[in-house]
Amino acid sequence: MSKNKILFITPTGGRTGSEMLLWYLLSRLSGKIKTAIYTRQDGELFSNHSTADKTFINRTKKGFLYKIYEGIYHKIFKITPEETKLKKIQRQIKANKWYLNTLMMPEFAKLAQKLQIPYFLHVHELVTIYDEIRYQDFKFQLDNAEKIICCSSIVEKRIRQMGYKNTILLHSFIDTEKIIVTQSPSQIREKLNIPNDAYIWVMSGSMNLRKGYDLVPDLFQFLPKNTYILWLGSIKETGVLHYIRQRTSLEKLNFIEIGEKSSEYYDYLNIADGFVLIAREDPFPLVMMEAAFLQKPIVGYNSGGISEFVQEGMGGVIDSFNPKDLSELMLKVQNNLIKIDKEKLKKRAMEFDIKNQIKRWDNIFN
Repeated sequence: MSKNKILFITPTGGRTGSEMLLWYLLSRLSGKIKTAIYTRQDGELFSNHSTADKTFINRTKKGFLYKIYEGIYHKIFKITPEETKLKKIQRQIKANKWYLNTLMMPEFAKLAQKLQIPYFLHVHELVTIYDEIRYQDFKFQLDNAEKIICCSSIVEKRIRQMGYKNTILLHSFIDTEKIIVTQSPSQIREKLNIPNDAYIWVMSGSMNLRKGYDLVPDLFQFLPKNTYILWLGSIKETGVLHYIRQRTSLEKLNFIEIGEKSSEYYDYLNIADGFVLIAREDPFPLVMMEAAFLQKPIVGYNSGGISEFVQEGMGGVIDSFNPKDLSELMLKVQNNLIKIDKEKLKKRAMEFDIKNQIKRWDNIFN
């Protein structure tokens, strides 16, 4: 029997949650499935460590002049240069299915239909992201998908509430074999000049309003002086960052921007005494599972997938988005007023390890 050939299409090739998941997936899919990956940007993940049979990377720099060129090209040929590139890739590999990783590429759903290629749409997003996609584009990619893969129950609920029945619930997962710690928390504390008696909360992700990083300064109003909050992830230089830095400086807050720390990511995550999610919306964050595997108590606002994951003995979830309420929960964890079962944290994370999820993925692609 000939192998299934699937072209996986992803936005950046970088270390976002949806793309880390895809990177893990491609390393473990059954040998019966032949894979190719097309990444729209030259992100480090697939550029340096691709796990697909074939890798295609779009290294085009999309500056001002390129946009003019793209506009002229589209006017003449009724297709973008990137879509032409994808058609060439398809002719080369002859994939019998496309996989679109995230809702942010509706133009490729249209191209797949033009080429009569069935596609799976993997939804990692909730409603705030819907607002960033044009109405007809959003509708088209959902209307024409063969299957809609949902990364959490709340994501599937929202898709089904729009009337789509062709959903598959496949929770996001991690690869625990990749979680390697090489430096002790005391070593990292020393690097960051954090005192030994400090209680450290770590949060992780890209800095944007959906992730709630603007709410950090307000948490400190209700926390003891020896509390530190560390942001582990990319730093976005906007007015909100200036707002946070000014308040951090003027109010002398123990807030530290660590940055991405790609090669030392798990060393810095492991420094946490607790992990806090302050996102307004987060479908099923991978870092939540990674923190659980490292046996860190988890607290956060009820922003989506956290309420599906966190169970009794693992921390807690706040139904409001009031910083005072979350700070009170954080303080209870700090003061050992909530019993934390570290073995349960690790065991729960293992339920979402790729080794325990991969058979379901093999089945849908076969």
